[in-house]
Amino acid sequence: MTKYLLLAFFACMSVQSIAQTQPILEQNPPSLRWFQIRTPKFRIIFPEGMEHEAQRTANTMETVYSPVSATLQREPRPISIILQNQTAISNGFVTITPRHSEFFTLPPQDYALLGTNDWIDLLAVHEFRHVVQYDKALRGLSKIFYYLFGGSGLAVTANLAVPGWYWEGDAVGTETALTTSGRGRIPAFYLDFRTFLLTKGPYSYQKAYLGSYRDYITGYYNRYKLGYFMTSHVKRKYGPDAWSNVLNRTYDFPFWPFVFSRSIKKELGLRVQDVYDSTMLEMKGIWEKQLENLPVTEATTKANGRNRVYTSYEFPQFLSDGRILAQKSGLADVETFVILGDSSRKREEKVFVPGYINDSGMLSVVNDKLVWSESAFDPRWSMRDYTVIKTYDIKNNKLKQITHKTRLSAPALSPDGSKIAAVQVSVNNEYNLVILDATTGERLNKLNNPDNNFYLMPRWSPDGKQMVAVVLNRKGKTIQLIDVATGNSQDVIPYNVMNIAHPVMYGNYIYFNSPFNGIDNIYAVNITTGQQYQVTSRKFGAYNPAVSPDGKTIAFNDFTQNGFRIATMPNDTTQWTPLNQVEDRTIDYHEPLIEQEGNRNIVADIPGKKYEINKYNKFRHIFNPYSWSPLAASGDNSVTLSITSQDLLNTALANIGVGYDGNERTGSFFTRLSYQGFYPILDAEFETTARNTGVTVRRQGQEDTVVRDIWREQILSAGFRLPFNFTHSRFSESLNLSAHTNISNVSDRMVENRNGLLHSMRYSLSYQRLHKRSIRDINPKWGQTLAIYYRNTPFGGDFKSELFAVQGNLLFPGLMKHHSFRLRAGYQTEMPSVYPFSTPLTFTRGYSYVSHKEYYNGSVEYRFPLFNPDWAIGKWLYFKRFKGNAFFDYGTGKTGDRTLEYRSIGFDLSTEFHFMRLFVPFELGIRSIYFPLTNTWSFQSLVLEVGF
Repeated sequence: MTKYLLLAFFACMSVQSIAQTQPILEQNPPSLRWFQIRTPKFRIIFPEGMEHEAQRTANTMETVYSPVSATLQREPRPISIILQNQTAISNGFVTITPRHSEFFTLPPQDYALLGTNDWIDLLAVHEFRHVVQYDKALRGLSKIFYYLFGGSGLAVTANLAVPGWYWEGDAVGTETALTTSGRGRIPAFYLDFRTFLLTKGPYSYQKAYLGSYRDYITGYYNRYKLGYFMTSHVKRKYGPDAWSNVLNRTYDFPFWPFVFSRSIKKELGLRVQDVYDSTMLEMKGIWEKQLENLPVTEATTKANGRNRVYTSYEFPQFLSDGRILAQKSGLADVETFVILGDSSRKREEKVFVPGYINDSGMLSVVNDKLVWSESAFDPRWSMRDYTVIKTYDIKNNKLKQITHKTRLSAPALSPDGSKIAAVQVSVNNEYNLVILDATTGERLNKLNNPDNNFYLMPRWSPDGKQMVAVVLNRKGKTIQLIDVATGNSQDVIPYNVMNIAHPVMYGNYIYFNSPFNGIDNIYAVNITTGQQYQVTSRKFGAYNPAVSPDGKTIAFNDFTQNGFRIATMPNDTTQWTPLNQVEDRTIDYHEPLIEQEGNRNIVADIPGKKYEINKYNKFRHIFNPYSWSPLAASGDNSVTLSITSQDLLNTALANIGVGYDGNERTGSFFTRLSYQGFYPILDAEFETTARNTGVTVRRQGQEDTVVRDIWREQILSAGFRLPFNFTHSRFSESLNLSAHTNISNVSDRMVENRNGLLHSMRYSLSYQRLHKRSIRDINPKWGQTLAIYYRNTPFGGDFKSELFAVQGNLLFPGLMKHHSFRLRAGYQTEMPSVYPFSTPLTFTRGYSYVSHKEYYNGSVEYRFPLFNPDWAIGKWLYFKRFKGNAFFDYGTGKTGDRTLEYRSIGFDLSTEFHFMRLFVPFELGIRSIYFPLTNTWSFQSLVLEVGF
């Protein structure tokens, strides 16, 4: 009966492809109603209730279109922009698979990101610059690749040919030059970059761009900072058209090795390495000059334990006994609340590990109760999430979540600990300060905000009668003093474009961060007189002030080359420097860019034109082809042509195609569909193909003859998936359920009766609960996973088969930090059959899979980092990390009276590296295995990660 194995293989693969190749997309709840505005250059798609923001976005995008496009000399094609208001994450992105942009409309509390810009204005300029960058790639061979493969082809050429630091750095430079804020004007944005350059000297280009596990260089985020200075350096030195000309050369021949560096060489006479070296030399000189003769305020750094790697302690808060609580994080640590050591306790004390913190840029502690905001997730709809408030009683070790399904950030406890003030942002971007009961989370009051100003980091006055907060609107930022009883407010300082943050009130003063002289430091303003003072003068940056309950001490964040430290100093007003005596050391590195862009703030005067609003019918737009792929398979005469579709709201995926087999001279048709707009994800797949091959026929007493055998194969699959996200703590928790049915049929066989029908079902359940990881962690510190799989043939057909499997993993901390200990066990049983289902279990390493009626396995594994070398071999290879893995696998298979044992002991040596300066990582290794049952050895190569 082996004649049916080919049929069985295709049947199995068709069912697995549904669950494995169709990704789970991020969707909004289906109850959301969508509308659209069409302008000459844009289509704004938005949910009901966002009409005002949509009109404003439409006018803003039309306003920024030409100036943002100018220096790249490319006006892009019309594009859709989706306003996402159900998420509490502040973000934005542009993609061309399919081509559109998304704005997450809730503004951040992060002053290093927002600055003094309106959030939508910032997104409009930054993200539209990415739109221009992508359309810039529509030339030369890159354009031909787009015609051949659609959006996916353009994405490959654009992102492989041009490094990520250019994409983000150029966009940051554009937002800086064309608005009154922008991250290039914010010292907190490039704080670590500046500090490392001044204290450690420039890293290698590969390390600065691709990242490191040895030093705090997070490749993804560092490319914004590195890219801003490198792209701006070229613009300042070679003019506004330099990058446009470099990109023209790059995209004409995008597949030439190191084509971007070659294009820079032809255009500027420099390699990319030379541009990096020149930029670092210039910036180091500028920043060293900035620090010449800088008076430095004396401060005492608190004992923070023995930290040999980059570790930050942020947001200091005084406890009732005078000790200081802070949030610890770094290369080796996830966010953890700790109490710093003092004269009697030298070592820090771990308090609590929170979940996924919503970065409000502050903490609040009163009467040894801690409050913060944390992300919470909708179980099914990943584009809908929340920010909730949690409290922790330090004395009693008691955690409590006091709000549910809210959008609250920057919580602050009142002086008596009975109330909490927080910033609330509605889904329609209505901003309010609210007061909650600190025990129940019940809203007690919502303060008036008729102008819809955006509030940042509110704090209570010591007597609890007032609150102080930073207020942001189109005039800039100010600090407001707000009467809690009446809601009346007064501006303590005039509105300005200074990026002030983290106000704290004590006595007659409000303390706050400000980059007034070009270096972020602590300042204070006298509430009565309005007189401002510089409180600290630190070399790299001082942030987040806190005043001790007795008013004698100020604690603040002091940045160093090893991360943020907690520093303290006397709260002595006689040592403060009046603002008019503070020397301005601001570095206006962006000034030439402003001149190149025409000396204007393009978002200062946005028109108020009212565009027509129409319903957006997501079902009418469900088919949205964005990629097509004519592919010729190597080694034979096969050709396929497929079209991939995904709608802009991520509800439907489709892949439709035809194929031609030149050897058999037959054609095929296939289609795969996944609709994800309902609570269960619905999947379907159909494939039909004609077969035509020669078959040798043997007849007794006659010579063998070859005849043509022609038949048809049809495969039909359908089913559903239910993905759930139950994350609510420091553990990421998810559950996935699925069920699929599959029908495979062979018919019209001409030579002999080999026709048959296989009708099977497949059910699966997978659960995981994994502790969040630090940058250096190889595996989660703690974790549990469980997978259950069942497949059978309950509906009849020509074949019967059955398989049940279960597998689980337990993760534990290893003997040293970042080491991981894993236990794995599995069990599988299957009905002997001419058609065996494929196994979902991990088989004993080193052995080829063998089907058994019953199979048990177990594994003990110990993973650990070896070293983080940051080795560069020219421009070809950059090695970031080497890892080891020791394992022992055990397996037993039983079929009837026969039992087979499987044993293997092995060691994996692998390395994570980058090839040809590509940002995506690769991981390769070698595995050595000893088989104790046969006393033999085996060596295997490992491909652990390909990056794409």
